[in-house]
Amino acid sequence: MATKPQPMLYLSDSRGIYIPRDFARDTKRDCISGVDAADLELLTRGPDEEWYWDAWTSVLDNARVTDPVSGVVYRVDQDGDCWLVPEGMEWSNDSGYFWTEESDEAI
Repeated sequence: MATKPQPMLYLSDSRGIYIPRDFARDTKRDCISGVDAADLELLTRGPDEEWYWDAWTSVLDNARVTDPVSGVVYRVDQDGDCWLVPEGMEWSNDSGYFWTEESDEAI
């Protein structure tokens, strides 16, 4: 049985309001799917942009980041820190991240 991927801390909350900017600047564009390139470009300009937070919401809701080595697909999650969470994992306030039953069957 293959080892399941785990969530990865991607950007520390110490970056504050610059997490979206740093995500857009530091993540290889060919690894990101599901989000408009114009939103990523807007984010690179920083939090003074009028639609900065709307663009970040679009990333959080729609973006997928594919690891170019393993092929694992992650979604972007932020609650303070910015995490890359493998597709198929969910969050519970009681137990943290966990694999759903459907994802258990796929791996």
